[in-house]
Amino acid sequence: MHDKKPIIIHTFTEAEVKADLEKYCQLALDLAMTAATIIPADKVYVDKRVRGKCIIPKCVAYGSSAHCPPHSTDTKEIAEIVSGFQWAVLVKLNVDSELVGGDDSLVVDDEGKIVPTKKLKKLLNHYRNLSDTVSRIEHQAFYDGHHLAIAFAAGSCRSHYCNFKDCEVLKSEPCRFPGRARPSMESASMNVYRMVAEAGWEMYPIGTDINPANVPHATLVGLALIE
Repeated sequence: MHDKKPIIIHTFTEAEVKADLEKYCQLALDLAMTAATIIPADKVYVDKRVRGKCIIPKCVAYGSSAHCPPHSTDTKEIAEIVSGFQWAVLVKLNVDSELVGGDDSLVVDDEGKIVPTKKLKKLLNHYRNLSDTVSRIEHQAFYDGHHLAIAFAAGSCRSHYCNFKDCEVLKSEPCRFPGRARPSMESASMNVYRMVAEAGWEMYPIGTDINPANVPHATLVGLALIE
């Protein structure tokens, strides 16, 4: 049974907004995230070059879901959406760098399809947990009266929710997980590295050709725009 208790829509005081933002940070921690912090929405940096990294080199998820380029919302519209908000809750989840880096971090078959190895499945669980967390924050904010709250996660929803099955939305069918699947921050042109650095968090650039032993941890990042 669902247990959300919506409150009456009203005009929020600054104190009420601050209390809710702090509550959402605590919710993230309760859901096993490594850290969460409140940032002004004008520190959510939208940069078209980020979306360019989905193309050069082309991501294996490019074009495969409604939340990935070129199907996802374009940079200009994302910037306009972000400009309408005052605050955001930035969330991070540190994971074992062994899951992200190394030659076996991404295995493809002869047809170029991704092989869901044991290592990849474990990593996708972390992506799913992060996405579930920011969508939970979005849902809670909605019932708290912040009805325009929007969440962004990390990675391709097609991989961590649909197990690489064809995206139903691209076939003009309903999404399999509409309450949980969210676009990644990177597909929305958000400069995650800059935002994390300004938050004072440690994050390392990780590729398939790094030695995981040289990286303390990998970091997944999500965000919810509030009020």
